[in-house]
Amino acid sequence: MPKPEPSALSLLFPDAITVLMEACRLAADARTSFDARIRHLQRLGVSDRGGEAVVRMRYGISELAALATAVRLMDAFMAPALAARYVTERWPTLAPFALAGAGEALPQSYVMRRSIPATTFAVFRANGLAMLGKRRQHDERGEEPLGSVRICDEACATAIIEAVEGAGLVLDSRTYMPVIVRGWSKTLFATEAEITAELDRLKYSG
Repeated sequence: MPKPEPSALSLLFPDAITVLMEACRLAADARTSFDARIRHLQRLGVSDRGGEAVVRMRYGISELAALATAVRLMDAFMAPALAARYVTERWPTLAPFALAGAGEALPQSYVMRRSIPATTFAVFRANGLAMLGKRRQHDERGEEPLGSVRICDEACATAIIEAVEGAGLVLDSRTYMPVIVRGWSKTLFATEAEITAELDRLKYSG
């Protein structure tokens, strides 16, 4: 994913893990394994900061959105290396999808002044790399082309059914993005102006 401008206000790693676990609906006793999963995704390039130590990184809404999207892909049985490639290489497509999913948590002033995408479903079409990814559970990142990603709304039932019944999967960003926006804002006691700036980082991070 393209690196957005540094966030003026951001979480440290322990707080980021807490918000991500809540967004991904994980119990507190899963924290150790979840911590390892996030570090692994970062080694694969998700929210990479040019070699900066993971524990020293700071996390804005853009970074949390990318990590949560990768985690949700892994929860749908996508291998870590493949999930990381989708998030890093298709972020221009996925960033608006993430912002759209945050809709119910966006400040009213932000919604009134910005054009907010309405499409919260991402349909991932499988290809040969999907099976390869299932066999490679570590850091291998082949150069095979990724399957297509289609962003749509609930009305595009044909694409969603095709993904569910065929070789592919569907994510709905509404299932995790509101928690990320609220969790980030509450943990940092962010002002409306700070939330607006952070949402713009996500909006233009693609």
